[in-house]
Amino acid sequence: MLHQAIIRSHYLAPSRFVSLSLTFQRSPRILVSNSASNYYHLGRRYSTMQALRFEKTGSFDELALRTVEKPSIAPGEALVRVRAAGINGSDAAGILGILPFVTTPRTPGRDFSGEVIEALDEAGAPAKEWIGSHVWGTDGKRGFTSDGTFAEFVKVPLSLLSRKPERLSHVEAASITLQWLCAWITVDTLANVKKGDNVIIIGARGGIGSAVAQLCHDRGARIFGTYSSLAKVSPPPYIHPIELSSNTAIRDTIAQHGLHNKVDVLLDCAGYDQPFNDAVLTMVPDGTGRVVVMAVHAKDGLFPVNLRAFYTKSLTLKGMSSSILDAPQVKTFLDWLAGKIDSGAFQGPQSTNTVDLQDMGAVTGALKEILTRSSHARSVIVP
Repeated sequence: MLHQAIIRSHYLAPSRFVSLSLTFQRSPRILVSNSASNYYHLGRRYSTMQALRFEKTGSFDELALRTVEKPSIAPGEALVRVRAAGINGSDAAGILGILPFVTTPRTPGRDFSGEVIEALDEAGAPAKEWIGSHVWGTDGKRGFTSDGTFAEFVKVPLSLLSRKPERLSHVEAASITLQWLCAWITVDTLANVKKGDNVIIIGARGGIGSAVAQLCHDRGARIFGTYSSLAKVSPPPYIHPIELSSNTAIRDTIAQHGLHNKVDVLLDCAGYDQPFNDAVLTMVPDGTGRVVVMAVHAKDGLFPVNLRAFYTKSLTLKGMSSSILDAPQVKTFLDWLAGKIDSGAFQGPQSTNTVDLQDMGAVTGALKEILTRSSHARSVIVP
């Protein structure tokens, strides 16, 4: 008996597939391939996948490539073929046991970009409008208390799916979701940056810092950004760059612009005490000054703060946690961000590094690298 099947090619471009029609003799050994993966035979799907797993926390040596059960979906869920999974510092911290809420055994990974290959609506019927869609995402619990994205497949609630920007590849999209979420929480939820605000961003070159700068610019703020060196950096034209060449570099630059005691917002994306305390001295003394911190470089989490400047200027200090928005709020933000990127209002990453899921040496190296911040390019795992 002759049968006909449609074979979709592997991913070619952000929104393009090539479809071929194949006629063949019936055989249980013939493999049908779709754009997600060569993962099922005719009428018989494979039930396993490759994933990075750790049985206990404490060391990167605990992380290993395993063959595990492929997630099965229930009504209201989708199965996504992971094309790229961004590596974040929190992923490394979870594996090392720095985050006390991580449960084991666990597949790490928060960020992803990929293709929906299965989807069921709340009634259990196929959600055809989502099947084949290119999506991206990040999550505050995924990779910590539920299995994450360092795998070939990940399960996502249907209501939380967000279509990725068409302008970005899967690798580019997966490298920025958490960074931009942190930037949004910093600028919108915590600092409430407004048009006309004078803003200092410490660490404007990093992934979060550069996203913070774009968001502040979009709101009409005046932006000053710090850089450890300007020798090989070309800051965007809307940032007034400050090279940290002295202990008073920030105060000196702000004074040169006639803005001493007129800085409204300080956003610290780096976590070093010296530039932080230098910047605090430039802020408004009328009780409206807002300070947001999201990092600390010291291993013990401590650095000295000029509290006299804080209380004499009546400043407000807030800490940024990426989990303060709930999942529907994150989806709403990602939908908005995709539109802004596709419109050309926001720019994607300047560079990325790719890491093969099966190359444990490269995976471990990338996890160590992000903890030491030794690269400005975000590493992305490609299954």
